[in-house]
Amino acid sequence: MAALATTAFAAHATDNPATGKLLFEDTMNQTGLSFTGNCTSCHTNVQNRRAEIHFKTGGGSRDPFAAIDAETALNRIGYALNNVSAMKQFQVLEADQLTDLAAFIADTPKTSDTALSFSASAVNTPTVSQNLDLRNGVTFGQVTVDSVAIGGTGAARFTLKSDTCTAQKLAASATCRATISFSAADTAGYSATLTMTMHQGSSTTKFTRTVALDGAVGVVTPPPSGGNGGGTSGGNNSDEGGGALGVAWLGGLAIATALLRRRQGRATR
Repeated sequence: MAALATTAFAAHATDNPATGKLLFEDTMNQTGLSFTGNCTSCHTNVQNRRAEIHFKTGGGSRDPFAAIDAETALNRIGYALNNVSAMKQFQVLEADQLTDLAAFIADTPKTSDTALSFSASAVNTPTVSQNLDLRNGVTFGQVTVDSVAIGGTGAARFTLKSDTCTAQKLAASATCRATISFSAADTAGYSATLTMTMHQGSSTTKFTRTVALDGAVGVVTPPPSGGNGGGTSGGNNSDEGGGALGVAWLGGLAIATALLRRRQGRATR
């Protein structure tokens, strides 16, 4: 199976984090193969492995709770199988075993979206609300959501319409939902960040999931019909009859007056 290590594996919805957990923690007994150790021989626990993957894929820190995806984890496993001496013995693992391992490493709470965009139909008109779900992992253990908040320069333009996450204790695979809308008094674009803060089990270490928000008014409502819009399009509602329509009306009145005077002159002759 060594050839598998040279490809970028694709993660699938059928990947099983629970099976991956067993493989990670007890590789030899789960596979019936002879290795010099289990996955935990190199990495004390899955948090350690997750933190290393997050750091080495540009995460900027070794975050044991990072929201890495299964494909990223799988690609790092493939890299290790080819380039780390202690890992080459695991090249005999089947492809589905490798994808299950990756699914376990990536099995953390995740939001349904990493960004939400809003487009209002007019100024001072709220958009249709959008839902954002937080789903706990299969093997991650209970998660308590401490808070859900919107921050950033444009935060005042976004409204947290509902929140079933704050103070919620999420069991394995459980979900909660936040609902957000946008409204603005002008056509400028606005951005903000929705942050969900949480902790695992009885741990006092908090971690977050952030979602980028952006919004703008897509259509500007025109002034009411007959209003003072200025210009020469007939928007002037003054008594002077401004605009092209006013000029035409005055011209017609002058002609009618002249014809009336001619008729009156003929009648007196």
